[in-house]
Order: sequence, then structure tokens, then C-alpha cells
Amino acid sequence: METYNPFWVVKPTLKHIQKLLFETQYPRWLWNTMYVAAAATFISIVASVLAAYAIVRLRFKGANVVSASIFLAYLIPPSILFIPLASVIHSYGLFDSPLSLILVYPTLLIPFSTWLLMGYFKTIPYELEECALIDGASRWQILTKIVLPLAVPGLISAFIFSFTLCWNEFIYALTFLSSTQNKTVPVAIVNEFVDGDIYKWGSLMAGALVGSLPLVILYAFFVEHYVSAMTGAVKE
Repeated sequence: METYNPFWVVKPTLKHIQKLLFETQYPRWLWNTMYVAAAATFISIVASVLAAYAIVRLRFKGANVVSASIFLAYLIPPSILFIPLASVIHSYGLFDSPLSLILVYPTLLIPFSTWLLMGYFKTIPYELEECALIDGASRWQILTKIVLPLAVPGLISAFIFSFTLCWNEFIYALTFLSSTQNKTVPVAIVNEFVDGDIYKWGSLMAGALVGSLPLVILYAFFVEHYVSAMTGAVKE
């Protein structure tokens, strides 16, 4: 009897990728993952920017307590929260809907993104905002026209972290989504290409490879063209 190692490629072929894209619902799963990750990341970044700026710049009473509470909230394991969150999602009728993930993922993303942006906002000289206030600028104008342009590297870091976490998240997607067409890539390739103790290695490896390509493109685009360019501009 011949034995095969699934991790050693003997006859390279693209048939598994072709089957994955044209004979399964993988394009739908990929779209679901991208849609959920983009929407949840956008919501989280907007909320984190507003929270971080308010804590760092408005200097209200109890700001230090709020910042510490935000950081502690990030330390709570997702495995503790997914059961009560599942109850809330079910009571609102959002079970088995991508919208449930879009609303739940910010609970993971906002604490860390806020903490990250707080540290970055602190590096921006406050004198710039004082000059703008003297000239009659509002807080919203200062945030959008002064702070955010200077905080682009921090925003990119928060975006990449949030998007990657959403893309790879498994527990909430497994709990909240049940129908095949609504699943995300991490859950779908495990549920659909594993039948008991039978592993469809070709489909599993092809699904993992194709599913990682959007993140590779994202990292290459932002890190190579934006962060490097801005770092070089600062050095000059």
C-alpha cells in the first residue's frame, strides 16, 4: 500500500483552485469575508478615532480611568463573550446574518485601536491645535484637517490590525453563521472540506492559499507604498 504525505506536493496542479472557484461557493464566502471585514473595520476606526481624540485632547475628568478601562476591555478573551453576544444577536433576529458579525467585531477592534491611536495622537504637538483654536477653528476642523493627516501611519496600522483580525476570526463566525452561503472563508473551508475524519487536502490548501491573497495584497500595498513613503518623508 502506498502512503502519501499531504504536505508534500508530488504532482503540482491548479485543478483544486479551479474546482474551488467554479464548483463551490468559495467566491461567495470570499465576498462575505471581505464585506464583513471592511464594514467592521470602518466602524471600528471611526469610533476609535473619536474616542482616542476625546480622551487625549479634550482632557475631561476621568480620562485616565477611561483609557485604562478601554485597555482592560481588550484583554477580555472572546471565548468568554461569544455566548452572551450570541443571545443578544438571536434576540434581535440577526442570527445567521453577516450583519451580526459587523456589529460584534467592533467589540474586539475598538479597544485596541483606540489604545493604539491614543498613543499616536499624543505624539502630535498640541501647539498646532492651539494655533488653530486661536484662528477660530472648531474641534471637528482640527481633527479632520490637522490631526488625521498627521496620524495617517497610525490609522494605517490600526486599519491593518483590525482588517486582519476580522478576516481571520473564527469563533464568532462559527457561532453566528449556520447556512453555507453566509459563511466566511475561515469557517467555510473547515466545515465544507472536512467530512468526519476525511480531509479534502486539495480543497483545504487551495482555500487557505486563495483566502490569504487579499491580505498579502493589503500588506504589500499599504506597507510598501504608504508607510515607507511617509517614513522617508519624515527622515528628510
